[in-house]
Amino acid sequence: MEFKVRKAKKEDIYSINELDRESTKYHEKFDKDFYTISEKQWKIKKNSQIKAIQSSTDLILVAETDKKVVGYIWGYTKTVNKHKVGIIQELIVTSKQRGRGIGNELIKRMLDFLKNRKCIISKIDVVVDNLPAIKVYENVGFKKKEYKMQLKLNKTKKFRPFF
Repeated sequence: MEFKVRKAKKEDIYSINELDRESTKYHEKFDKDFYTISEKQWKIKKNSQIKAIQSSTDLILVAETDKKVVGYIWGYTKTVNKHKVGIIQELIVTSKQRGRGIGNELIKRMLDFLKNRKCIISKIDVVVDNLPAIKVYENVGFKKKEYKMQLKLNKTKKFRPFF
């Protein structure tokens, strides 16, 4: 089955949200507390994605097969010490479609966008135990550069740092 990559439209937000929820369930095996997300947080994320779809500095691309969204990537640019840096915020491919090159193609298209925006590097955060994702990123040229570490100080509170 072939897939097509295109720029996301506002109408894709429901499908993007479904992929986010599937990804959250997948990531629970890495860290249950970290990936606990309230409905309020889902709404905030959805609104951020709608803004990104309409933005000139952000780009969300979707991959589809048979007119069904099966993956997406979200990236944006920011300036750090007078240099443009490309950030890949999210890359999600539904589990039923992994291993078909969809993630690689989404990353390549996003990197083209970031290069055209004159970014000097691109960065992505990935959970240390998510070896399949790390392999995908390394296959397109990403290198491990630093570790971010965290220590849970309050055992009763759950924490989701992204929104």
